[in-house]
Amino acid sequence: MTAINWNEMWRNTEDSIERSNNLEFWNAFAPRFRNKTGEPDPYIELFYEYMEAEPEETLFDMGCGSGTLAIPYAQKGHEVFAADFSPEMLKYLMEGAEEAGVADRIHPIELNWNEDWSVRDLPKCDIAFSSRSFITRDLTSSLEKLESVAKRRVCIGAWDVPAGGYDRHLAKAIRYERPGIGTHYMIMGELMDRDVFPEMKYIYTPFRLEKYKSRQEAEEELRRAFSHMTEEQEKQFSAYLEEHLIFHPEKGVFHGKEMDGFWQFDHNDNSSMAFISWNIKTIYE
Repeated sequence: MTAINWNEMWRNTEDSIERSNNLEFWNAFAPRFRNKTGEPDPYIELFYEYMEAEPEETLFDMGCGSGTLAIPYAQKGHEVFAADFSPEMLKYLMEGAEEAGVADRIHPIELNWNEDWSVRDLPKCDIAFSSRSFITRDLTSSLEKLESVAKRRVCIGAWDVPAGGYDRHLAKAIRYERPGIGTHYMIMGELMDRDVFPEMKYIYTPFRLEKYKSRQEAEEELRRAFSHMTEEQEKQFSAYLEEHLIFHPEKGVFHGKEMDGFWQFDHNDNSSMAFISWNIKTIYE
């Protein structure tokens, strides 16, 4: 039986290469990234529960964005070292931290997944985590990097779909058997091959549907995730978009994109995020 090269599989995934170093995209995304509605986010609380942080433990948040988790976890009394490679994200992080009164407990670090962490003077925290931000070119080295800044535990929130733009309602309607596997599968495979005994749970939460500037943009992005359709599925795909992709005239900004109206599916959706965790010490130590 031939062993699976999880790292090679990871490198061949489109998103891991294209998005891992797209600084322009993430800087533009920053102003709209943080939830300012004040409404409780069940994902944040479930991630915290599953993380099993002890009171006052230090946290290393890699890919922190504008503080989606860093700010509420600092409000829970933790000292958070929040790292991101986007200076705009870090700017909005600290603005949000000031507003929330926790700027003294959040320490921003400009850091890229793809750089050499060994030459940086990075803090070692009780728990290191990456929530919906494990977007990197190299699976093996990135897992090792998270472990290098963790004293006790590492946690990852990873998407369980194979590509951005994948929509379960559309997939069910056209009876599409998705190609490839989700990032969570590759992470678990790599960790199990290393005998670190990872655990996995799922977090189910409402998902904010994608907004598209045009119908053409919607079709192009969706086709990236539905790239192996039969001729019959192609017809069903076009028919589904015609019926369920609706134009809204409202102006605004979404993911850093100015829009004079937008296209969006008419169905609601939920996201399922794989929560993967492991302790630094194994049973052999």
